[in-house]
Amino acid sequence: MNNKLTKSERKAMREAVEKIHDKDPAYKRASNIGFLFYLATVIICVFAFRNFLMEPIDVDGISMNYTLLDRERMLVEKVSMWLHKPERGEIIIVYYPGYTQSCVKRVIGLPGETVEIRGGETYIDGKKLAEDYLFEPMFYDMPPVTVPENSVFVMGDNRNSSEDSRDPNVGSIPFHKIVGRVVAVMWPPDSIRSMTG
Repeated sequence: MNNKLTKSERKAMREAVEKIHDKDPAYKRASNIGFLFYLATVIICVFAFRNFLMEPIDVDGISMNYTLLDRERMLVEKVSMWLHKPERGEIIIVYYPGYTQSCVKRVIGLPGETVEIRGGETYIDGKKLAEDYLFEPMFYDMPPVTVPENSVFVMGDNRNSSEDSRDPNVGSIPFHKIVGRVVAVMWPPDSIRSMTG
């Protein structure tokens, strides 16, 4: 014996149920509450994703040329900042003291290290740092600076057009001013690439 409903029977049942529900104000309220709950859940998830997990951020300026170009869109990962400290060479998003806009820079000096620039070359604790990512050699020197605890010394890859930790008004960046790590470039389509490793 076949107990399955035909397509036309299922349609008729659905229409009958909808007619009953159209006359029931409690059902309409429950449907509206359900929709609002769903919408609130989506908004909370998007907010949590952007603020605690990952966020797209646009490059603004030429301070990271040619590693990152003006108006490219980066994907910034935030979770690992809670799990381990930044490492030398990583590209991170930071807030400078007194600034409201975030900046993208490369980690150069770690806590307790001394950073110095001589003859256009960067030295960490007296040892020359290999930097094959630089746009061009630096035009000036910087006396030795020791990076405070729980801070990093950052610079742009386009050193001659970058406002960074070399500027006494910026200085080393405290860990709590780091937004996250740049893990990829996601826009424009012909520039999509990973920024890790």
